[in-house]
Amino acid sequence: MRLAISNVHVGMTLLTSVSSLEAGIRLTNEHLRLLRFLKVDAIEVAPVERRPFTHEEEHDLCEKILQYERHYNQWEERISPNPYEALEFIHQLFRQDYPLSAIVKFFTNQPLRKNHVIHHAIYRALVAKTLSKYRGDEHRLQFDYGIASYFADASYAKIRKWSHMRYFTKMERELLYQHPLVSMAMLPEDRTLRQRVGKLVAEHHERLDGSGFPNRLEERALHPASPLFIVADRFCQLTAPRTFRAALTPEEAYFYMWQNEAYDGEALTLLATLLGFYEVGRTVLLSSGVRGKIHHYTPSVEQPIVVSEPTQETYDLTRLDEVRIIAFQ
Repeated sequence: MRLAISNVHVGMTLLTSVSSLEAGIRLTNEHLRLLRFLKVDAIEVAPVERRPFTHEEEHDLCEKILQYERHYNQWEERISPNPYEALEFIHQLFRQDYPLSAIVKFFTNQPLRKNHVIHHAIYRALVAKTLSKYRGDEHRLQFDYGIASYFADASYAKIRKWSHMRYFTKMERELLYQHPLVSMAMLPEDRTLRQRVGKLVAEHHERLDGSGFPNRLEERALHPASPLFIVADRFCQLTAPRTFRAALTPEEAYFYMWQNEAYDGEALTLLATLLGFYEVGRTVLLSSGVRGKIHHYTPSVEQPIVVSEPTQETYDLTRLDEVRIIAFQ
């Protein structure tokens, strides 16, 4: 399909070469900035890729999970985390780019596990890296998200007497709230890792409105890289089962996070775009009670043009301040 450049969103596949951009690439914010700089009016694109892992990809990822579990088991035996192991592990994990849809489908189909932090670390790393890539971040920052996810919950290994299959006591929960700081303290002090890795580890449970832990920091006090990592961490938590609740669907998790001010709007928009939530043809429910289908993209991902069913009335959500999409069908 041919779209005006203002209606093209990240994750779409370029079908015809434009300047230095070759056909077949999946567009990032960096690519879109280049196209706007070149004053390109319209381009041929395909929708965001939505597919599961291939058998080979799934096998490779399962091997990575088992490898990380071996590292984690060493920490339980009081062997200190090795930063060089972490660097090599994330380098291997990030060698291949996976569609976000494949990542989410794989991890949301996993059963409840006794030690969920092992899967969570890999899930969070891949989600954060993907969001960072399509935001147009430099490769070093994408890599640091992976390293931060590798270490963020390492402190759980110090409390292996706690079973993750039961509720915590009040005292245990108070200690649990300090785990980001304990994990940060486990990082090497020889500057093997960049300083912002420690900030990402310490702040991954904070919230932009100051409601998080351990330090109840507000947005202005957070490291600039932290808001995206917070979104990745919380989305992965919500879409995986825990002993005290069932997993939310990706759409439910997205709407839960979108409806308050605790999470970064740009990262959430990237998440929804790359998962194809707002693709043309999808049936949606509007806050006005109208049910319809997304008919056309607009410059704002969350405000497409919707045609109601069965009246065929058109709703341009960019012009309706009080009407928004509240559910996907």
